[in-house]
Amino acid sequence: MFTFKLGSWTVEFPQEYRIVSDGRSAVVLDEEKNSLILISITDTESIRIERTYYAMICEVNAEQKRVRFLLTDEIG
Repeated sequence: MFTFKLGSWTVEFPQEYRIVSDGRSAVVLDEEKNSLILISITDTESIRIERTYYAMICEVNAEQKRVRFLLTDEIG
C-alpha cells in the first residue's frame, strides 16, 4: 500500500503512483502520465474527491481522516 499525506488527511493507494501536489490539491498520475485521481482539501479541512479513474473506488474514514483508493479488479 502506497501512502500520501494531503493536509491532515492520509491517502492510500494499491501501488505507488506519481503525485503532483501543492499541499492543498493533488493529481495522481500513472506510469503513462494519465490522470487517475484529482483530490483537494477544502477551506474547512474536508477532503474533496473531484475525479477518479473509472476503475477506482474509494473508502473514506472521516474519523481517522483516511481515504483508501482501490482498483475494482482487486476487490472481487
